[in-house]
Amino acid sequence: MQTYSFNFWHQFYLPRGKIAFLFLFFVATLAVGQSKKNRVNLQEQYDVNQQKKDIHLPNYDEKLLHYGFFLGLNYDRTIVRFAETYFQDSLYKSITPVGEGGFALGFLMNLRLHDQLAFKIVPSVGFYTRSINYQFSRRDTLINNPTESTQSVETSFIELQFLMKYRSLRRKNTRMYVVAGVKPAIRAGGKKSDSSEQRLSVSRFDFCIEYGAGIEIYFPYFKWSPELRFSHGLINLNDSGGLYNRPLESIFTHTISLYFFFE
Repeated sequence: MQTYSFNFWHQFYLPRGKIAFLFLFFVATLAVGQSKKNRVNLQEQYDVNQQKKDIHLPNYDEKLLHYGFFLGLNYDRTIVRFAETYFQDSLYKSITPVGEGGFALGFLMNLRLHDQLAFKIVPSVGFYTRSINYQFSRRDTLINNPTESTQSVETSFIELQFLMKYRSLRRKNTRMYVVAGVKPAIRAGGKKSDSSEQRLSVSRFDFCIEYGAGIEIYFPYFKWSPELRFSHGLINLNDSGGLYNRPLESIFTHTISLYFFFE
C-alpha cells in the first residue's frame, strides 16, 4: 500500500524563505517606527526643557509689588505765547525758545493690578535748562539791555509721577507697553527765580501730563525697560513783569525724555 504524507508548505504554496523574509521585514519595520517615535518624544522633551531655560524670570510678573530705579535723559523746548506788549513795543524784534538737554534720576514702585495693567509711582529729581533767545531792535537805556540775549534758567525739580501702564502679552522675554499719567513738580529749594529786570523768571511749580511707550526686556536676574515719554506742562510759568517776561503771555514746558528703568 502506498502512503501519502501531508506537507503544509506545499499544500498552501508558501515557501519558507519568503515567509521568514516577510516576518523579519515586519519586525524591523516595527522596531524602526518605535525608535523614530522615541527620538521624536525625546526631541520634544528637549525642546520643552530648552524653552523653559530660555524664559528668564518666569514668575516675575506674578508678584504684587516691584521696586527699581531709573536714569533718564531729557530734551526741553519751552512753548511760549506772546502778550500784546510784544506786538506793541518796538523794543522786541524776535523771541525764540531754544531747546536744551538735561537728565533725571529716581526710584519707582510698580503695583500689579492685572497681568496687563499696573500702576506706577515714580519719585524723581529732574534737572532742566529752559532757554529763550531775545533779539531787540534797539537798546533800552534805562536798563542797558543788549541787542541780543539768550536767557537760560537752570532748574532742578522734585517730581512725583503717577502713571497707568498697559502691557501686551509676554512673548518669551519681551513685552511692549504704553503709559499715561500726570507729574506734579516743585522747584528744589523752594525759592522763586531771580525776578529782576535783567533776568528771565519762571514759577517754582509745574504740573504736566505724561504719555509714552516702551518695551520690557527680561534678563536672568533683572528686568530692563527703555521708555520714550512726552510731557506737556499745564501751568503757566511766567510769573514776572520784567524785561524778559513782559512780552510773554505764558510759558509752558514741553519735554521729550528717554528713560532706562531697572527692576
